[in-house]
Amino acid sequence: MHDTALPHLLQHCQTLSMHALQPRQRMDAERWDEAWADTLAGLHEFTSHGYYGIDMQDLPTIHQAQAQADWHHAALLAQQLVRLAYSGGLPTEEMDPLLGHVLHLWQEYGAHWRSANEGRHANKGAPLNTAVAENYPAAVELLALPVLLDRQELIPGVVERIFNNRCDCLLDYLSAAACDKTEASEQVFRPAPYAGLNAFFEQRNITAEPLAPYLQTAYPVSWGLKDSATGIADMDPLSHRWAWEVAALVVLYGLDDQALQQHPSYPHDLVLLAKRRLAASYPRSLRA
Repeated sequence: MHDTALPHLLQHCQTLSMHALQPRQRMDAERWDEAWADTLAGLHEFTSHGYYGIDMQDLPTIHQAQAQADWHHAALLAQQLVRLAYSGGLPTEEMDPLLGHVLHLWQEYGAHWRSANEGRHANKGAPLNTAVAENYPAAVELLALPVLLDRQELIPGVVERIFNNRCDCLLDYLSAAACDKTEASEQVFRPAPYAGLNAFFEQRNITAEPLAPYLQTAYPVSWGLKDSATGIADMDPLSHRWAWEVAALVVLYGLDDQALQQHPSYPHDLVLLAKRRLAASYPRSLRA
């Protein structure tokens, strides 16, 4: 295989003028700089001194498990760049190409994973095992962001080649429109906090009302480091989480999000972008 996704991602990140941007939340700029640099350094290391560009099936068996683990770690690091860029103030219109590079890297990893596992464990696992708790937020992100960036055509490939078609209730709802699903699984891979969305899914007439308490519970406003002089909390760029799934459900169902807009984890500007693009390109009947 001829791998190109990671060099292209790193090259793209070099073109981003992140230090001239206004962060979306008050945060420790020094910690953000550190996190961004460390993430890029980890990806550079994988490119230059890791298993990147080497076919897993050509490796001795003893090294294949480590190669898969390193690929998996690199793909998750790449997703961290997306979160950091959004937190750091990257304009909504520039999120799409960054996500595209990250998804390309996941697809490369998926191709290596399938090649290495063909005929052995292909039906038992996936490049991103969605049933593993620490993987689940990344899975949600990989489905929600294409919705928010009006790139739903990318979702079937994510579900098939990255998740190996293994979805629970929330992942089914996020991918239903793109994958023509008519039913959602009853499984919940990660009950805390995502089972809190049951009240939303069980509505007879879909409204945004159950999303507000879910947002408060799943994303409590308790993160941050308080400035000793001002008493104002700064966002920790590595620990702060964005409620991508809430925003994507709002977009998919065309809901009024007025009650959600002030929550610091709700990506309201991406919702505005998505609604504007959807209004121009998708009839309401295809959204959910």
